[in-house]
Amino acid sequence: MILPASWAVVLEVFRPVFRRRATFRLFTVLATGMVAQRGRRTVVGMLAGAGMASRISFHAACRFFSAAVWDVDQLGLAAAGFVVTHLLDPGAPVVVAVDGTLFKRWGRLVHHAFWTHDGAAQGKSKIGRGNRWIIAGIVVRLPFCTAPVCLPVLLRLWAGKGSDSAVTPGAGLLERIRAAFPDRQVHGVGDAACHGKALLVADTTWTTRLPANASLSAWAPPRTGKRGRPRLKGAKLGKLKDLATAATWTRTSVYRYGRTETVDLAIIEAIWYGPVRQHPRTRRPAA
Repeated sequence: MILPASWAVVLEVFRPVFRRRATFRLFTVLATGMVAQRGRRTVVGMLAGAGMASRISFHAACRFFSAAVWDVDQLGLAAAGFVVTHLLDPGAPVVVAVDGTLFKRWGRLVHHAFWTHDGAAQGKSKIGRGNRWIIAGIVVRLPFCTAPVCLPVLLRLWAGKGSDSAVTPGAGLLERIRAAFPDRQVHGVGDAACHGKALLVADTTWTTRLPANASLSAWAPPRTGKRGRPRLKGAKLGKLKDLATAATWTRTSVYRYGRTETVDLAIIEAIWYGPVRQHPRTRRPAA
C-alpha cells in the first residue's frame, strides 16, 4: 500500500505507541481505510477503504482491537501532542471540550449498553440505548473553517448507574491532558451537564453553563477567630434572573460562528456551592 508522503508523516507520530512493527503496519492500514472510507467505518469497511480487504484477514484486523498490545490513552495523547504542536501557537492555552455521546447498540451481549440520554434523538423523549462515551477534544482554529473545530483525542466508556457519574471520567481525561502539557495553560469547557467537584482539576480552569435553578452564594466571610468551623459560603445571592436584572452589563464584540457580533457581558463573583463544596477556591484570597 503506497501512502501520500504527508499522510505517512502524520501516521509516523503514532509509531512509538505500538511495540511490534506488524501491529503498527496494521494500524496504518486501518487508519488509512477509516479516512478513505465514505460508507460505514466498520472493520470490513476500513479494510475496503484501504483497498486491502482481499489481502488482510478480517480476523487479523479484529485481533488488532482485541489482543494486540497497545494503549488507547497513549494513542490519544500522541494525537494530542500532534495537534498542540502543529495547530496551536507556541505558548497558547489548550482548550479541552468534554462531552458525552451515545453510540447506539442493542443486544444482551453488548458491554455496558443501557438506556440513557440521547441529545440527537427526535421528539420529547431524548433517550436511546447503547454505549455512552465521554469524549475529550482539543479546540483549534483551522484556516479553512469559519468556526472553531474540536478534535477528539481521549475517551472513556461510562459504566452506567451504580458507578461514578459521567463527570468523573471527564475529569480524568482533563487531568491526563494537563499532565501531558505541563508548560501550557489548560482550560476545560462543557455544557450544563458537566459540572461537579471532580472537574476542579489542579492548574486548570473550567467553564460551563449554569442551570436555571443554580443557587449562588457570596464569597465565604473572613474568619472571626471564634471557636467552631468557619463558614464555607456567604449569603445567598438570589435567583439568577434577579441577578441578571441587577448586574452591570457591558457591550462587547466577540467572534463566533464565523462572524463578529456584539453581545452584553456581566461579571458576577459568586460561589456555586453545590458542585464546588469545600474546594479551596471557594474562599476569597487575602488582599
